[in-house]
Amino acid sequence: MEFVHASKACASVGPYSHAVKAGNTYYLSGQVPFHPVGGTIVGSNMAEQAAQTLANLNAVLEEAGLKITDIAKTTVFIENWDDFEAFNEVYANFMGDHRPARVCVEVSNIAGGCLIEMDAICVVE
Repeated sequence: MEFVHASKACASVGPYSHAVKAGNTYYLSGQVPFHPVGGTIVGSNMAEQAAQTLANLNAVLEEAGLKITDIAKTTVFIENWDDFEAFNEVYANFMGDHRPARVCVEVSNIAGGCLIEMDAICVVE
């Protein structure tokens, strides 16, 4: 296994890596809308927080030498299902024509009071 630390993503807040490569599969840890330098939440609404979360996810992709089209599946946790439409719009713009499998669920408490957290599984063939 190989462990990936992305200097342009927010720092890990626990004993884990930004991503782990096992064979041709990468498991990306959950990303939240923390600013990569200050560690504070970026944005006060779902659209802003989703954009920062995806920017952090993209920083991990880049550090691992991956691209958006390598994403096979995402898991998304949102605090309020009423924010799904705003999240989905930002997500669609980020993914472009790429359509990985996805799980999206409402949860009651995300780290640091964030509105969103998202992880991904990537496959390089």
